[in-house]
Amino acid sequence: MLDLLSPMFFYVMGTVGALVPLVLHLIQSRRTVKVPFSTVRFLHLAQERSSSRIRMENWLLWIIRTALLVILALAFAMPMLRGKGMGSLFGRSPRDVAIIIDASYSMDYNLGRQTVWKQAIDTATAIIEDLGEQDRFCIFVARDHVEPLIEQLTGDKDAALSRLKALTFSQTSSQLAPAVMEANEVLAAEETRREREIHIITDTQALPWKGFGDEPDPTMAGANGVTEPGATGDDGALAATVSQGGAMGRWDPEKIDQTRTTFFVSLLGVDQPENLSPIMLTVEPPLLLADAPARATVRLGYSGPARGTTVSLHIDGVEVGTQSILVGGDQPAERVFNLPPLTAGWHEAQVQTPDDNLGLDNVFNVVLRVVDQFPTLCVGSRDDTLFLRAALKAGQGGGIESDWIEPGGLSADTLATYACVFLCNAVPLSGGEVNALEHFVERGGLLTLFPGPVAVAGDYQSWRCLPAMPTGIESLRVSARKAMLHGNDQRHALLAPLRLGESPLSIVVRDRLAWDALAGEAVVILSHGDAPFLAGRSFGRGYVLLFTVSADRRWSDFPLSPFYLPIIHQIVAMGAGLSSHPPFVWCTDNLPLSRCLPEARHDTVLASPDGSPVPVRSALVGVNNVLHLEDLDQAGIYRMTPPDGGPAFPALAVNMPRDESDLAPLTAADIAPRLGVDRIEVARDLEALRLQIKQSRVGRTFGEPLLWVVLVLAALEFLLANRLSQETPTLTGTLGIEASGHVPAVHTKGAVNPS
Repeated sequence: MLDLLSPMFFYVMGTVGALVPLVLHLIQSRRTVKVPFSTVRFLHLAQERSSSRIRMENWLLWIIRTALLVILALAFAMPMLRGKGMGSLFGRSPRDVAIIIDASYSMDYNLGRQTVWKQAIDTATAIIEDLGEQDRFCIFVARDHVEPLIEQLTGDKDAALSRLKALTFSQTSSQLAPAVMEANEVLAAEETRREREIHIITDTQALPWKGFGDEPDPTMAGANGVTEPGATGDDGALAATVSQGGAMGRWDPEKIDQTRTTFFVSLLGVDQPENLSPIMLTVEPPLLLADAPARATVRLGYSGPARGTTVSLHIDGVEVGTQSILVGGDQPAERVFNLPPLTAGWHEAQVQTPDDNLGLDNVFNVVLRVVDQFPTLCVGSRDDTLFLRAALKAGQGGGIESDWIEPGGLSADTLATYACVFLCNAVPLSGGEVNALEHFVERGGLLTLFPGPVAVAGDYQSWRCLPAMPTGIESLRVSARKAMLHGNDQRHALLAPLRLGESPLSIVVRDRLAWDALAGEAVVILSHGDAPFLAGRSFGRGYVLLFTVSADRRWSDFPLSPFYLPIIHQIVAMGAGLSSHPPFVWCTDNLPLSRCLPEARHDTVLASPDGSPVPVRSALVGVNNVLHLEDLDQAGIYRMTPPDGGPAFPALAVNMPRDESDLAPLTAADIAPRLGVDRIEVARDLEALRLQIKQSRVGRTFGEPLLWVVLVLAALEFLLANRLSQETPTLTGTLGIEASGHVPAVHTKGAVNPS
């Protein structure tokens, strides 16, 4: 098979080379000499013999010139002649090779005698060992970010093989598209005319191919829509700065030089892998009360045919329940466990599934924090907070612990111990108090504002966290005061447990706070008729609730309604859930600790699941000194020793991202449409790959030999052109006219000698 490394050069220059000699020969005029003779019969015959020879020689010259220019264009187009089984005849030309290795944890799939990861390392080793002395290569590792193992093209095989032996897979997912694009950039940076190969070594899992074609780039969200509990705000800025898994190049086949690049894809492992994994464990309520009932919901992910299995829950290393479940097909893969009464403090919980071929994801870890009370602060005068304090006191048996202060006593130190703060006709506040409250919300607290007659619209202008900016107090007509109270979204965290839609409630509102528009991310949670009654907005890690009526009876009869007590208790529970530490985090390069482990200090040392110390690092973000952990890539329970001594307690649970547990396969036929390139070879094992490489590499570029042919043709054209110009016989010589003017007799077949 003949390939052209620069086909457009040949198409253009070859066409020009073929047309130029033809045009020149067509426009070339032939001079004719007229000699008057009385007897012209013999002259016509001689002219025909001479003209025939001249035309034949001109055609030969045109063919040589045309071939010279066409072959010259072909030489610069770098033709590559390939053929199976013709290696001894053609050999092969030097090439640049890029190797991409999938290093996600699905590569640890056990095949019996070895794992897919071992097969991948053996395949990469064989590719390097089979390269020629003039070949060069680079190696990239595809994790959740691109990791260059050999970043620049090199021919040092020994160094590369030693690095390959030390390479390990990571407990994360992988993305192949950014790694392939980065490898192609390395190949394209070289200005040589060498052929290129890109080798992709992976398993049959479809997940890492989602960055190709029209599919969106994968994120580090968990499987089946499980999102990562992570930090936002300043901590999130730190994570985005330090993490290596930032924005990466998208797949663009237009950037691939398809005339010189061949893709080899090694799909290792089994065609239909099976894997069972717990992908999420959620506990309700989020912040547990000591000796209070709670339940845990386990969600399972499964790849493979339907079958029965079991799942078990362990608390502090003790099994508290095992349930059977049918996974696969259309069966729901979810089970609910009732938690035993737990004492105040920290507890570790684990969901386990039976051992299978991918054992890394058989355990899901969470840390449970159990408290004695939900700390709540009520701010306002005695009269303004009368009904609210009564509602909070009624919830003390349910774990609510409330304090009350007059306005003017707020500070950051005052708010530090509370999860929920109520403001009852407490506005206006000083600038320092407003800043302290907004910082409290940003760090994960819940702030609830009940308006009152003291504040005017201008007193709210300095607030940044409100769901809407109040414009004044509106008095309602008598006919509009009584209306139904209904929820705008029953799935909202505040309304879901209350089931307001099942028991319609009518209340009377005489005055209410008015606003023109909501903030961009704010929502109306409750409405009184068609008018807003309660709006909410996320701010930082916390949440802000703004009622349109006061907390007492001056503006409405809401405090006397049967809905007042349950919604106040639900607000406290929601605030406790916001302030609770996340039960787990995903493996990551960088983890800020202010959200998931605020107890940590700069001298804190955590112990990883294998017992090795994990030091706490600090970084300056803006004006804040943020504590964080680096290279958190080991799944399990991390323990922390209290600053004042004492036994270590389970402080942090780390899990591998569960999207990688989905082993849904793709076939060899799916590869070509995803890559969108022409030259692709897909192999299922090393032997098949070696055969494909051998057949593809047979061939040699014939640019230089063709230039020698051009040189020979140029010499031939020069000699022939000179011969025609110097040795073309004249008419006198052809007729043999003597000096005296006598024309000898011309003998032809059938002619009569006139003499």
